[in-house]
Amino acid sequence: MAADRQALVRLGHLCFDDFLFLSAETLDIGHWTSDLASDWAVAINNAPDLFLHFHRLFPDSSFIPHPSSLSDIASAQSRLVNAFAYELLRAKAPPLYDALPWQDWDFSIVTKRFRLWQTRFLLAGDGTTVAMCRCRKSAGVYVLEPCATIVRYIERKVALERIRRFRLLELKAQATSLNPLSEIPLPDNSVDLAILGSCPDLATDDWKLVTDELIRVAANVLLVENNPLSPPLAEPPLTAAGFRPGTVDVSGLGPRRCWWLMNKLEVRNQKLD
Repeated sequence: MAADRQALVRLGHLCFDDFLFLSAETLDIGHWTSDLASDWAVAINNAPDLFLHFHRLFPDSSFIPHPSSLSDIASAQSRLVNAFAYELLRAKAPPLYDALPWQDWDFSIVTKRFRLWQTRFLLAGDGTTVAMCRCRKSAGVYVLEPCATIVRYIERKVALERIRRFRLLELKAQATSLNPLSEIPLPDNSVDLAILGSCPDLATDDWKLVTDELIRVAANVLLVENNPLSPPLAEPPLTAAGFRPGTVDVSGLGPRRCWWLMNKLEVRNQKLD
């Protein structure tokens, strides 16, 4: 996994100054380990712009620069860039994020079960920027995306790809980018199929809340474990909730695990309002 993050660093030419692209929700210092906090106190020494940016985002933070040698500063900055490589690439270079091989998975596992023209979709997580194009002739597509940079990229791509009946969902104020699925702004049973790609920054403890919310808004749910940076989903809570395992071919990775919750195969031919 460390090697995968290093590949992202090389792909996006990521550097410590790229932390200026990240929001407070993405950095989320409340969930930092002590190692991350220690590295930040060292790394920030010769980065005055980032020091000011950090304290604008977190005015109550207690991080104080820790005097260190130039080699220690460079090492700490490198470790932080690697730790946040995925988030930095998304915020700095959306087209490169969109082109990551695992964004593309075999969508035929969906079309074998659902007629696109009768199906309303909710898409979130990794692979959304590719999957939404597969749904261009569906009954409707809702997309939930917390990153403002990716939102702007999606809007441009939707226009170019001429995706019909498309709507970006606006996150509620209390939903952070680390848990954007905690409160989906849709009524109960409003979509036929919710598809969630891997979310590397979604805390393990949040998955029960996420699956409950997906089940609330969607008649059927598909979880795709397409991102190799994400830890495997825990099987017991998913099977207890009614999910059944399957496999899906992911570009560049081959067969990966996915999870189906099929409650209602009948679909509605109802367009987005």
